[in-house]
Amino acid sequence: MKRWSSKDLKVLVPPAGGRPGEGIFVFSDRYSVFDFGVMPDEIPGKGAASCAMAVRSFELFEQADIWTHFLEQVADNAIRIQLLDVDTDGSKGPAGPGRTIPLQVVYRLALPRESSVHRRAAAGTLDHATVPPYGDAGAPWLAEPMVEFTTKYEETDRFIGRAEAARVGGVDPADLAVLTELTTGVARVLERHCAAVGLTLADGKAEFGFDGDRRPILIDHAGTPDENRFYLGATPVCKELLRFLHPGLREVVQRLVADRIPRDRWPRPEPLAPDLVDATAEIYAALAAAWTTGPAVAERLHRAVEDFVTACGNPADLRQRTGLTAAPIGGAA
Repeated sequence: MKRWSSKDLKVLVPPAGGRPGEGIFVFSDRYSVFDFGVMPDEIPGKGAASCAMAVRSFELFEQADIWTHFLEQVADNAIRIQLLDVDTDGSKGPAGPGRTIPLQVVYRLALPRESSVHRRAAAGTLDHATVPPYGDAGAPWLAEPMVEFTTKYEETDRFIGRAEAARVGGVDPADLAVLTELTTGVARVLERHCAAVGLTLADGKAEFGFDGDRRPILIDHAGTPDENRFYLGATPVCKELLRFLHPGLREVVQRLVADRIPRDRWPRPEPLAPDLVDATAEIYAALAAAWTTGPAVAERLHRAVEDFVTACGNPADLRQRTGLTAAPIGGAA
């Protein structure tokens, strides 16, 4: 059993000879934020809620002819998948059949206040040519999806340009173009489903690999709060809430990384108050119910958000930090 930050992987059949194997993904109640690692608390029911949303999303992708590694759900918090070979250090050469592509692909439909695009623009590290113009609705909504690539197996993920993405991913520019098209398709599928269940999608990420015939397939999972920024009105109902529970931690992590402090010497965050854990758990449960059942259960999610805001005690700060409003940036006027 291999423990990842919020999932466990059990290998049933190892991949071999360019052919996928099989494995079980178990969605745990653990969580991590800001590349810090696993946090002290668990969110009861988070794993089952994330699994239910992932399974529903895999069904939507299948209907849209987007191939995935999903095979079947085997427990309330576990799925059986095609298991691809992994190359964490680039030693296996170009990505081929039965292999993961060691990249994360980020898609953005909007640039809300919490988007890293704003921080990178202020720091001068953003390629403004990659930012589409704002759409008819104005900021923060983009006229078309913005697609970026990040590293996956470095200690801290970083955004990279297309040329470096091809090198790190072991793929060629034509493959990157296909991944961009597939990622846009993933975004549009999730955007439509969000609209159908009373949510709004701002951004998210996808990961891909090649099946045994070197056909690109969506791997890991998509359509859960862990890798998408969902909103209910102006309030995030996603991992942004978990980040909000740890004020100042992002800046701490950025400082530790800049100072090259080894991860095993990083300070441990304080545990959460029980009422915050309970309120967060109810948001996950209510969100999963809405995602899998539809808008008929939307009232439960509204109540869960209200309870979370009450438990936090600072609703204005929550919406100011994570709201959908955003100042225009260069290249997106």
